[in-house]
This record gives sequence, C-alpha cells and structure tokens, in this order.
Amino acid sequence: MFFSRRKKSAGPASPNRPHVDRAALLKSLFDVSAFGLEIGPGFSPLLPRSAGYKVETLDRVDAETLRLKYRDTDVDISKIETVDHVTNGGSIFGTILKRQNYDFIVASRVLQHTVDPLGFLQDCDKLLKPGGVLVLAVLDKRFAFDALRPVSTTGEVLQAHFDRRGIHSFGALFDEIAYNCSRDKKVAWYPDEMGELEFASNLELAVSLVEKARATNEFHDINAWQFTPSSVRLIINDLAAIGYLPIKQAGFISPGQGEIFISLSRNGKGPGIPRIQLAKGTVAECKEIATQDG
Repeated sequence: MFFSRRKKSAGPASPNRPHVDRAALLKSLFDVSAFGLEIGPGFSPLLPRSAGYKVETLDRVDAETLRLKYRDTDVDISKIETVDHVTNGGSIFGTILKRQNYDFIVASRVLQHTVDPLGFLQDCDKLLKPGGVLVLAVLDKRFAFDALRPVSTTGEVLQAHFDRRGIHSFGALFDEIAYNCSRDKKVAWYPDEMGELEFASNLELAVSLVEKARATNEFHDINAWQFTPSSVRLIINDLAAIGYLPIKQAGFISPGQGEIFISLSRNGKGPGIPRIQLAKGTVAECKEIATQDG
C-alpha cells in the first residue's frame, strides 16, 4: 500500500463560508495526549512530535526520500519528521509487528490510496489497544477530482482483499486517468462553486499508462476508492456486519468541505442508521454533484 496526500486547490475562503478548523475536528475524535501512530503524515503532520505529541509515524518511504520528493516544490520540507516505520509497500502490521500497541491511529487521506482497504483496516485493528481508536480523514468525492467517478462498493473492497493485490488493478489505474476531472481548472472546490466540469486527461494517455503498467507491473499511487459520507459509513458497517471487520463506527463528522472524518473502535456502536438509509443517502449525495447540464 502507499500513503500520500494531494494538495487541495479549492479557492480562497469566502466570508459567506463558515470556517472549518480541520485539525480541531480530527483531534476531537480521540485523546491526543495518548500514545499513537500517524500514518502517512508526509509534509503536514497532524501531530508533530516537535509540538510534543507522543506519536510514531509510518510511511512507504523514509524521511530523506520524502524530502527529495518535495525538494523542488513549494512544500516546507522542514515539517517532514523522521519516519519510524517504513513499509516499502508491505502491510502495516507486518512492518510494525506489535499487537495492541497504540491508543489511537490517525490516517489522513490514506484510505482511498490503499490497495487493500479491508486489509488496511484489519491491520489497524491489530495494532490498536483494546478500546483504541482509528481516525480516518477521507476525501469526499463530490468536491474533488473524483466527482465523475462512481462510488466504491463493499463488494469491490472484498474483491481487492481476496485478490491479495500488491498493486492497484489496471482497471483502477485506467479510471484514475480517464475519469479524473477539474472544476473551473481546480482539482478541489467548495460546494458553492459551480464552474464547468472537464476531464483532466484523455483516453489515449489512460490506455498508454495501463499498457505500460501491465508490461512492468509497476506500482502507481492513485485514488483507487471513491466515497461520499454515506457510502463510506455503509461500507464500514457492512464489513463489520458480515464479520470481516472487528471495529465499528464510533464517531463521524462531515463538515461538507471536501473531507469526511470518521473514527472506528471495537467499542463503536456503528452508524445507528439502517443500511438502507445509508444506501439511499449515497444516491442522494451523488445527485448533489453540480453539472452544467443538470
């Protein structure tokens, strides 16, 4: 699996838009004074050790590689801290090998990049202490480059797990290139922005990259999974209900500005909403994606 974060490029805050303190919302879902793991903090850790947080970090590559990656960008590479656990594409639990080690795990913009989301969630459960909390910040596809792609389903998540993939499927790679979009030339936007939706690339590039990937079996970091607030809750609920996931929803915040915040725990009670309502909610949320032709 791989962990990365795309920089949002939504427009500047408007006086008519309520201010959303992203960090405060995420931190409200767990005890920040406890001992935890932050997955894929990259150049923007939620819980920097330099600020006194008791955390370990995990990423696909080490800190020096991250600094080289962002050296020629506008990123402040001084915020990249030492990576304690380097997966090199392996599993999280297989890298750390410490059961019930953390009070919390935080993964921001990670779930949609994982090759095997169910395996990722199961690994997090193994690493958490009894009663520990997994906190996820998930991209809300309605307000970003995934807007024209369909939501992911529980069946697709199960299939990826059963296939034991080491890389994303070639079909997912094709979709990433062929269907990613922009609105008014931006890759992320606020709900009240109604600019034209356009494809960001073309079919020729998509098929070219797929054929290259098939020939080399090379890993490509993509947004393989698409979620709305109701759809991610439905998937997690279903995985728990059928016995594949020991942790359930414990907390949920949907500020409506591009991300979904959800916490999971063995003490979680679930969404408290019938799954049919979550399914209907998913359909309704997808209908909220504004298009110029209605």
